[in-house]
Amino acid sequence: MVRITGDFQQERVLHPAAISLLPQFFTTGWADPAKLNNSSRQVNILLEQVRQSFAKALNVRSDEIEFLGEPDLGFQLGIAGLLNAESKLFYSSIDRQKVFAITANEKNNGRTVTELPVNGDGVIKESEIGLSDLLIWQVANGETGNIQSAPKSGANIFADCTSSGVDLLPNFNYQTALFDSRSWAGPAGVGILVIKSSATWRNPLPHNDLNRTPNTYSLPLLLASAVALENYLSQTDIRSKLKNEIIGFIKEQITDVDIASSANGLGKFLSLSIKGVEADRLLLDLEDLGFAVESGSACKSADMKPSHVLAAMGKPITGNIRLTIHKEITSEIVKHFCQALKTSVSKLRSN
Repeated sequence: MVRITGDFQQERVLHPAAISLLPQFFTTGWADPAKLNNSSRQVNILLEQVRQSFAKALNVRSDEIEFLGEPDLGFQLGIAGLLNAESKLFYSSIDRQKVFAITANEKNNGRTVTELPVNGDGVIKESEIGLSDLLIWQVANGETGNIQSAPKSGANIFADCTSSGVDLLPNFNYQTALFDSRSWAGPAGVGILVIKSSATWRNPLPHNDLNRTPNTYSLPLLLASAVALENYLSQTDIRSKLKNEIIGFIKEQITDVDIASSANGLGKFLSLSIKGVEADRLLLDLEDLGFAVESGSACKSADMKPSHVLAAMGKPITGNIRLTIHKEITSEIVKHFCQALKTSVSKLRSN
């Protein structure tokens, strides 16, 4: 088996600091915080501390935070909870597949739904949006890392922060927002839904109590996510520098490469398409050289389907590879990767 020396895949193992504490979390977090016994009271205190920690990191109030055991459920809660009968719904052509599913359902139910196009740089082209309407706004794209400017609309806004995480918090007013623990090397199965206190929001799910979410999250995993976040924020971040080193090398050393990622976007994502190369063969060849990368859509990376994001931007969708640059990646790894990429491309183009 080839030893992977550079892992540029989006899926990431849990942060080492959280892994070491998992047994303790599963021992400590077993009690139901809603009950009145001593163990439950201790867990409830711990839960409140975690809530305060996330609130500080996300720059929101602690009572605006809801924890989710199914992060994708946050799209339904955050979007549908802001809609009323008259609301028109706006989203972009580079949004996540979950957003596409929700907007398609709303359209089937008779709501006016508008897909906003993007330009070649992935910038969303806003249209006329009323104050009572709802705009779904992606803070940064999970494939290219390209960042959106603050929306000009005064409409209700659902902010998709699942890719940007704490690397780039929204710099605009929003009513609901969704974060995914995996964006800071936390565990899968933990989402954070922010519902601003000023928002006119209603629970769109069937319910007979005052809970805003199902409360099906795992407390041990939530504790692990909080530890991962704390350590993630404390780590040195040179990813933008490394990303620009890769871009610079490609421009100088490899011909016919279309780079979809802006140099001033998020440092952790880089997407490029290489002419004359099949993506699946490039992935396998790079893996033989010790580097793991991805292709296809970031929403469905396992099935190698072409990226709807690149298609919407008018970029080539063949020969596409995506890199996620993690904080553990070093300049030395990047240098070796660049040489491996050059070698693989030259080899595959000559076949």
